[in-house]
Amino acid sequence: MKKLFTLCLFAVFSINTFGQNIVKDSISQKYEAHQIIELESLKADVIYTKTKEWIALNYKSAQDVIQLADKESLKIIVKGNFNSTLFMKQGSISHTLVLDFKDGRMRYTYSDFSYYSSGSGSMAFESKNLGFKKSIIKSTEKDLKTSIESLKKYILQNTNNNNDW
Repeated sequence: MKKLFTLCLFAVFSINTFGQNIVKDSISQKYEAHQIIELESLKADVIYTKTKEWIALNYKSAQDVIQLADKESLKIIVKGNFNSTLFMKQGSISHTLVLDFKDGRMRYTYSDFSYYSSGSGSMAFESKNLGFKKSIIKSTEKDLKTSIESLKKYILQNTNNNNDW
């Protein structure tokens, strides 16, 4: 029984953390992270609308970062960045975020990562010149996890808003 519990706990932990792992795609050789998030009983257009709201609330300028927002194809593409203070330097991690929606689920793909600081300039994660790559990727994975958890929480908590005010 103890082994079964441990196995179940490991499986749940693995499922929750897998999506935020940044891995190198075997075909494109680019780093990316992707996952499908189950949002049962929510219609695709509701998830799409709540996601656009979340982007407006969590990025400095939604109009600047949203590159595509197509309600017909239920797709949003965002180019943004996470602030970084790695190595006690002010910098940022640029990324592209592609969001696709279907009834009851949302798929996200983060890609096109690059690290920028005033001292080193901009370097793609694929660059051989990018020092401390493991530390940068680990820090970015934490940012991804925080971001996706925030998005999921926003969608689920704000779906049944009462408009009778």
